[in-house]
This record gives sequence, C-alpha cells and structure tokens, in this order.
Amino acid sequence: MADPYAYPAPVFAQPLPPPPVYPSAPGTEPGPLMVRNLEAHDVDFVSRMMVEAFNDKFEHAVGKSRMEGAVQQSARMLGRSRQVWHRYFIALYEGRPAGAMAIRFHGDSAEEDFECGEACSYLGCWGTRGLICLGCATGSESVPMGECYVDHIGVDASFRGRGIGKMLMDRADYEARQRGCRTIFLWVKQSNRAVHLYERQGYSISETVNGSCLLQCALGSADFYKMQKPL
Repeated sequence: MADPYAYPAPVFAQPLPPPPVYPSAPGTEPGPLMVRNLEAHDVDFVSRMMVEAFNDKFEHAVGKSRMEGAVQQSARMLGRSRQVWHRYFIALYEGRPAGAMAIRFHGDSAEEDFECGEACSYLGCWGTRGLICLGCATGSESVPMGECYVDHIGVDASFRGRGIGKMLMDRADYEARQRGCRTIFLWVKQSNRAVHLYERQGYSISETVNGSCLLQCALGSADFYKMQKPL
C-alpha cells in the first residue's frame, strides 16, 4: 500500500509534446472533388480561369478587346515557366477542371518567364504596358517568414456553389501548416463578395487600403482589404 505521506517524485523536465498529427490533404479523399498540383495539360485552363476570375483587373489593364490575347499570352508564359508550377493547385470536379489557386511562401523568389515582345504580339504596346503595371501591383507581395500568401484563387462559373472554393482554401491551410506557417493571408477588393467566403473560412480584416492612386492606375480600384487567418 502506498504511503499517503510520501512526497511525489520530483519532475526535472517536462515531457515533449506529441508531434502534430495532420489529416490527409483536402481534395485527396474519395469523392467527386479532387485537388492536385498543376500539370502541363492544365496550363490553358489555369490561364483562362485567372483572366476570367479577375476580369475587371485584366480589362482595365489591357482593354476589353484584348482579353482573349491576355489569355493566350498568359498560357504561353505559364507554359514555359515550370519554375513556378509548384505554387499552383487545380480543383477537379468529377474529373473536370473546376478551379485553380496559387500560394506562395517565404523565400520563394521564382518568377514567371515574361517576354515583352511576345506580350506585344498579343496585346499591342498599350496593352503590354497595362499588363506590366498589373504585374507590378499584384506580383510584388513579400511573404514574411512563417506566413503563407494566397496569391490568387478562382472557380469556374459553371462549377460555383459546389464547395470548390472552400476546398481550395482548406488545401491552402493544409499546405501552410505542413510548412510550419502560423498565419495565412490574402488581398481582396473591398467590394468583392468573396470577402464573406473568406470570413466564413476564419479570415478577418487586418489592414485596409483606401484611395491608393497607384492601385487605381494599375488595377482600376483603389480600395482593398488585407485579410489573414491564424493557423
């Protein structure tokens, strides 16, 4: 029988916490919705998806009559820029491409292989100038250590309402946690209805930009939110 008056044995060190247990990556479970990395045959879809998802920005940058040229130029550029393919994730619904997302982490300095002459052949000089301004305004975000940046995300209009955007956001969370990130963030236009989707995903507004002349000239809008979420 234990002595009720005995002192407990001293503890000299706290036990190490168990290693984190991560569930399987969202989009890999059996079902109609799948998420995987970009493959060569996805390039045309991703390029069209991103131009259509950010139609207002591209139209402001290159002009309405050059939108198809913007898709073709984007596809040519992304097709040869394999050094950035690791950023892209594709959502498939019943085997058909339905959405796309790109995320970046600290230290990822790879750049797309932009060729000015090629862009001019698709967009003309004025359209190319607008595209360069668009790229400067959206592609220069610095990603701090321990954070993940959702560079862009879009869902094909014919597949909306099927949980594809949520699945892509869940996959971004998973990839960020796998890399030890503590925070994930994005930028969104204040009038974009996706603000409510991000709030349902646990994001909150951490910074507000109003009346930026630079953004107005480059993107056609001057009012944006930075939204972030702790992981």
